Amino acid sequence: MTRYRFDQIAENSTAKKKPEESDRNRYVGLEHLDPGTLEVTRWGAEITPKGDKLLMKKGDVLFGRRRAYQKKVGIAPFDGIFSAHGMVLRPKADVVDPMFFPFFISSDMFLDEAIRVSVGSLSPTANWKDLRTLEFDLPSPGKQRELAGILSEAESLKGHYRKLLTTCDDVVKSQFVEIFSKKEFPLIPLSQACTKITDGTHKTPQYQEAGIAFISAKNVTSDGKLDFSDIKHISTDEYESIQKRCETQIGDVLLTKSGSLGMPAIVDVDFPIGLFESLAVLKYRRDILDGVFLREQLKSARVQDQFTGGVKGIAVKHLHLNVIGRTSIIVPPLELQEEFTDFVAQVDKSKFKLGTCGGML
Repeated sequence: MTRYRFDQIAENSTAKKKPEESDRNRYVGLEHLDPGTLEVTRWGAEITPKGDKLLMKKGDVLFGRRRAYQKKVGIAPFDGIFSAHGMVLRPKADVVDPMFFPFFISSDMFLDEAIRVSVGSLSPTANWKDLRTLEFDLPSPGKQRELAGILSEAESLKGHYRKLLTTCDDVVKSQFVEIFSKKEFPLIPLSQACTKITDGTHKTPQYQEAGIAFISAKNVTSDGKLDFSDIKHISTDEYESIQKRCETQIGDVLLTKSGSLGMPAIVDVDFPIGLFESLAVLKYRRDILDGVFLREQLKSARVQDQFTGGVKGIAVKHLHLNVIGRTSIIVPPLELQEEFTDFVAQVDKSKFKLGTCGGML
């Protein structure tokens, strides 16, 4: 092992540009980096990103320096632009093997140190001036190449597991179509299927370091879950004020109104949460609807087409409450919905096992 300063290991590329319309589809933000994998599978922005962005080249290592505790590291999939809240890192080949370098940056050895030197309370950020002087022990070049080969195989296996997880989601969609498209069921608007449809506070709260969890559309994942890895906190007084407008309970369905539009999730936590206006809460009638069935129906093409047709805004798109309310859904017998929910539960168990296996790599 030989000890090096970080600025002897890595180059911090700071070249920037002001995005143009043509850059919109070649933009990678921190929201596109997934913890636990170097593969970047999502990118792009609905509108041209604002402010200067970092230039990246295919193969560069992208490090989310803002909220480094999220441990977001990826490999640039193409030449493009990257969030200014990140870093574009390149290996110094005389010290570190280029194939080994991404695995070093994504290692706990580096990330734990990056977290330690981060500054700021609400959004701790790792800065180059603090990172550059950190020291790390690196194995010999030959050992780095050997480790890179092993870690590349593991990364490839994790990719296969992620594809299997996607297949599980596709199976649920297919089963929904298979069960509910062969017969005609009553159609009613969501306004009649719910006792209340409202959204979160339209006023930005006063955030604090600890307190009640406060979430927005960015905390809803594509598979219909709530992600609490990156949240803000508010006071009890602010929470109680928000609850007067949009009280949330376990089982309620949330729906994104801006950003990634029309993505549903079920409230599955028993601690209090406050909502921002980018989330709507659907207090559905539990005497006629099952929550999991409703969530999966909201993902369906027929419902999504209704949402898309009612979207307002050119630059920043919003899904308004009146559009949600008039969107029609099918209401099959509750027993049939529950049979479908049981099937989804079995698929979720398979996904959990796959995720556990993938996480062990």
